[in-house]
Amino acid sequence: MALILDSEALSALARPRDDPGRHERVRAAARVAQRRGEPVRVPSAVLLELYRGGGRDETIDAELGRGYARVVTTGVRIARTAGHLLAAIGAGSELAVDALVVATAIRLGGGLILTHDPVDLRRLAARHANVVVAAI
Repeated sequence: MALILDSEALSALARPRDDPGRHERVRAAARVAQRRGEPVRVPSAVLLELYRGGGRDETIDAELGRGYARVVTTGVRIARTAGHLLAAIGAGSELAVDALVVATAIRLGGGLILTHDPVDLRRLAARHANVVVAAI
């Protein structure tokens, strides 16, 4: 099962001083995934929420540069799945990035999504038993 990092999970890794406890929880999950040979993935849409300039981009790039996580781009299949997820719960584009995160997990055959705010992600993933959303 793939480990999928949303923006809060990747931010926790890149900026450990902001919340050391959250950093350690995400780091531990990434280590477990690596030991099991499971992929660690970051949907490219997550980067949209994190890149803001002013020195913040570099911490994200440095974390991705460590090599244990790979960015997954949003193609037509993932975008279509995300759109269908939004329609299924009657949501609009305000949850587009969350839907893309869930759709990425679905496209990878299932996964564990780490997030700070699990409510919307759980709504989006509710019909997919192979997608687990965990709060960090």
